[in-house]
Amino acid sequence: MARAEGTVQIKSWDEQPYAEFDDGRKFTTTKVTQEYEGGISGDDEATWLAAYRADGTADYVGYLRITGAVDGTEGSAVLRLTGGYDGEVARTDFDVVPGAGTGGLERLQGAGRWEAGSDGSQHYALDYTLE
Repeated sequence: MARAEGTVQIKSWDEQPYAEFDDGRKFTTTKVTQEYEGGISGDDEATWLAAYRADGTADYVGYLRITGAVDGTEGSAVLRLTGGYDGEVARTDFDVVPGAGTGGLERLQGAGRWEAGSDGSQHYALDYTLE
């Protein structure tokens, strides 16, 4: 397996609650666009569902589509996301959705993780094959 690593910058963030409770709990949908640098280069569009607890921590799930290149191989890929926010760091595990890629990334397989700190920095690592 190869590894692609780098950083992610948020370009847009639109989080909307669809249920809110008196104790601070809420359910939200979020639409995000991001830009990748490093082993992955390009942009993504994502939609997440989140469940926030009264203390502000949360769990979330979603999908995103990256359009760009993985270590120079161009195309698009879809990732399935699961993660959580502990009040300081958001940690996301992701898997490549088989058969959802296009171009040179049509056969991309793999999994990875990214972390976003409270300072806004985001780092990712993807272990992958292009078989």
